[in-house]
Amino acid sequence: MFWFKKIVALFISPLGLLLVLLAAGLILAWRNIGGQWPKRVVVFSSIALALVCCGPTGQLLLAPLENPHSPLTEAPEVEHFPGTPHVVVLGGGYRYRVDGPVTSELTPASIVRLNEGIRIHRALDDSVLIVSGAAVGQPGSTGEAMAELATAMGVPKSEILIADSPRDTAEEARAVHKLTEPDDPILVVTSASHMTRSLKLFERNGIDAIAAPTHHLTTTTSLRIGNLWPSAANVRRVERAVYEYTALLWISLGGS
Repeated sequence: MFWFKKIVALFISPLGLLLVLLAAGLILAWRNIGGQWPKRVVVFSSIALALVCCGPTGQLLLAPLENPHSPLTEAPEVEHFPGTPHVVVLGGGYRYRVDGPVTSELTPASIVRLNEGIRIHRALDDSVLIVSGAAVGQPGSTGEAMAELATAMGVPKSEILIADSPRDTAEEARAVHKLTEPDDPILVVTSASHMTRSLKLFERNGIDAIAAPTHHLTTTTSLRIGNLWPSAANVRRVERAVYEYTALLWISLGGS
């Protein structure tokens, strides 16, 4: 199921789909096949590409995913919980390098999530930091790399738990369920756009987690003129939104 989801993710990329559609329309138009339809396909895909590459589209799609969960600007009140607070940092990606530091191996999403997790961990007395993420087809793992960086940033090894077997969010939720007790307050740190799906999967595993979103890709300030210009950053926002909405649909149908 894990690899099935990865393959599906490749085919729902809006940029890739629209480029294939544009190429097909151009080829059919060049060969005079299909009458007016190839021209309509070219026009449609060209307009859709422009929308994907411009700022407002990604902002409008991502905002409903990021806005429902407020960042933890102050340490949450967990004293009423009898258990030990666990700050769970979900893996955001890892690329093994032979000759690079750990900061070159972890993706920007993983580094931002880890920094936020450490900030919250230090604000909570006697808390435990859980870092997660498996090694998929490469040496090492996201969890191990994040633990290495957390240690380098001053977090004692005795305060870190590593979940290095989960390959996706559903498996991370199951791993956290095994590592913690029912009375432990669980704070989930992940990218803001990923938070809604994460909480649903944690809830499915009997964990009423506290949201600690970070790595926001949208802004609450007024849109700048420069953001209207097509850019790769705008494309990434749209792709992230499409991926999350597809994953939420999959969960609503009973998948993980």
